[in-house]
Amino acid sequence: MRAARRHPTRPRALRSVGLAWILLVACDAPPEAEGPGQSPETPTHSPATAQPEARDAEARAVDDDAPDPWAREGLEALRPAPAIRWPLEAVHLTSYFGWRYDPVAGAGYRLHRGIDLRGATGDIVISVAAGRVRFAGHDPLLGNLVIVDHRGGLSSWYAHLSSIGVHAGLPVARGTALGAVGNTGRSAAPHLHLTFKLGQLAVDPLAWID
Repeated sequence: MRAARRHPTRPRALRSVGLAWILLVACDAPPEAEGPGQSPETPTHSPATAQPEARDAEARAVDDDAPDPWAREGLEALRPAPAIRWPLEAVHLTSYFGWRYDPVAGAGYRLHRGIDLRGATGDIVISVAAGRVRFAGHDPLLGNLVIVDHRGGLSSWYAHLSSIGVHAGLPVARGTALGAVGNTGRSAAPHLHLTFKLGQLAVDPLAWID
């Protein structure tokens, strides 16, 4: 009777080494990518890509805060002057800029910081140029008063009005109705007193009106 043939078996030590080697290879294998050509640890946008975008945003912010080009040193004198017209449709000058006999007191001389234009109560007073209303209200001496700021530091003052049709902060165009001729404040008769100021200095309106 022939003995059963036994297959040779590997020693236990060799089997343990082989199993350990298989586990080691499996653990060292790279993980599968979650997307084409991208692993879980790969950032969507690299810092090198984000830096130009940040620089562009910063450049746009600088452009938005750019100063008035006419305000630069040496250019303020070249700023275009506003186009100026008369504040009444019918122009009749009754008093000029400078020293004059005081018509209200009836004695003495006072510095007249503007010009007077004859008008009937209720005649429409219009803005001499485009600008923004700084003040619209009552003054003890000038009566009902409107002040409009224009370009280049120029402002126009409309005094002794019977009524006011605008409010502070309102942008106005050349020819916008501001109010009506009156006799309020320190005034002897219905008329429009017009003052121009360059900064804080009163200047002769006749040197500016077209």
